[in-house]
Amino acid sequence: MPFVHDQTQDEWPDDGSAPPPPRVDQFVYMAASEIGGERGPVRFDVPGQAAAPEQPAQPSPAAPAGPDQERRGGFWGVLQRLLGPQRLASAPSPAQAAHRQKRERAQSEWGKRWERTCAIMIPALQQIGGRQVYCRYDGGNDEGFAWFDSLALRDNLRIDLDAVARRLYDSQVHETLRAAGVELEDTFKLGGSDGPSEQGVLKSFVELLCNDWATLLLGRGYGTGEYSMFGAFTVDLEARTITDDPRADPVVQNISIGQ
Repeated sequence: MPFVHDQTQDEWPDDGSAPPPPRVDQFVYMAASEIGGERGPVRFDVPGQAAAPEQPAQPSPAAPAGPDQERRGGFWGVLQRLLGPQRLASAPSPAQAAHRQKRERAQSEWGKRWERTCAIMIPALQQIGGRQVYCRYDGGNDEGFAWFDSLALRDNLRIDLDAVARRLYDSQVHETLRAAGVELEDTFKLGGSDGPSEQGVLKSFVELLCNDWATLLLGRGYGTGEYSMFGAFTVDLEARTITDDPRADPVVQNISIGQ
């Protein structure tokens, strides 16, 4: 996980109103592997393609700590407040067992959808010249969100989501998705009431990939806890790795950051 603000330390005003949003300097960087995610960089495969060659692990550059990190006990103090005291393992209750089965089914369905989608979309992004995808994320309390920021091409030009969708449309990727039986949904509603727009569909699938990559990096429950967070990661389409950005700018869509 990224830059995290521990909400359990917020002071609530006497009038019962919500505390002000945290400032950037109140967020502390935490590696995804420390609270349920994977140790980066995370590798993934593309169905139907040979696995990318193993790359020697490179240590991530250390992120600058927030000025209050030492005062609040550093990383471990934040982690213990977020996760709570450790408890001895016990036999699961019937409700817990049912929840686990539901979670396993959802994970299986997610895996099948991921395989079908990335088998088409990742080669398509490479076909239009894509080299690296930069994604951002934020969230807290109940859920996390991830979205597309930019695609770096082999000539080092960076293009936005609209430009990516136009290039994918010119390559007829939407027809490939339709032929593979993948459900097409235009979450951007570019087609209005007359039905989905093909470019809106393609934008939706790119955003879907960003959410899937965030899940692979941060874990399925990212954003769930008494904290708010923000961050970003880079996806290398050739090496097939997902690497968290320890120096991500505080760009958010679903949380507020104070001045």
